[in-house]
Amino acid sequence: MKKIVFIALAVVLLGAGAYFGASALAAGSNTSTADGSGSQTGATADPNQPDRTAEVKGLVLSIDGTDVVIERYVKDPSEELTDEEKEAKKAARAELTQEERQALKAAENAGLETERVTVSVPVGTPIVQMVLEGDDPVAQASTLAELRSGMEITVWTDGGTDGALAEYVKLASVK
Repeated sequence: MKKIVFIALAVVLLGAGAYFGASALAAGSNTSTADGSGSQTGATADPNQPDRTAEVKGLVLSIDGTDVVIERYVKDPSEELTDEEKEAKKAARAELTQEERQALKAAENAGLETERVTVSVPVGTPIVQMVLEGDDPVAQASTLAELRSGMEITVWTDGGTDGALAEYVKLASVK
């Protein structure tokens, strides 16, 4: 009887350790935020996002089949920010409503230099949309059919910026 109690206790302790260990590991990972401009830690972050910088970030102009025409930002202003500045910006945006965040982002992007590029998104390419669950951005599976003109998009490609093949696509938060 004591052996069964001991085994049951060991299983419970191992399960609790695995749960809390996985939570601690997830809390230590960094990915992009809902607006694509900074780091988000925690289990709600996008674990499948590539670990490199995306080649194309901008606004969707049109969609024709699997070809997406994007007004690409030539230079992403968030790349010039230090980690401390990114965290301060993230904290300030956390106080805003979703509509206020979107308006602020649109105003920031209005003066950026852009160029028109076309990216092909083959069938089967992972597409996620960042949605808010409470105050936390969460990656939710999406489809090419959900793309709309005017949406902000971030695309990891095969290395090119124009005429490139998408390998991973992330849409900014809309909810």
